[in-house]
Amino acid sequence: MMNIFLVCVGGFFGAIARFIVFRAVAQKGRATLIVNTIGSFCIGVAAPLVNEWQQLLFVLGFLGAFTTFSTFAFDVVQLAHVSKKTALNYVLQTIGYGIAAVACGYMIAM
Repeated sequence: MMNIFLVCVGGFFGAIARFIVFRAVAQKGRATLIVNTIGSFCIGVAAPLVNEWQQLLFVLGFLGAFTTFSTFAFDVVQLAHVSKKTALNYVLQTIGYGIAAVACGYMIAM
């Protein structure tokens, strides 16, 4: 139960941080790019340095709500340590399935 609480608290603040960044840079465009880059950098720094509860709170909770792209990028790096082919397949599948899912949803909604 404590693990769920940590993820929830981190997620709460991550979502607020995302909102603040989007509001601050939305007029200039590229808010998603900025959020994804910041989140990816933060997860790269934090993941090897934090303990289990900090990972739940900050990496999974805060950064997970701030940007899911950082989690995707971290997964790719971890997979690449095991197999570059597996990492490449994961990237292609994630992007391909994501675009296909958006297109299908868009067509259904129209």
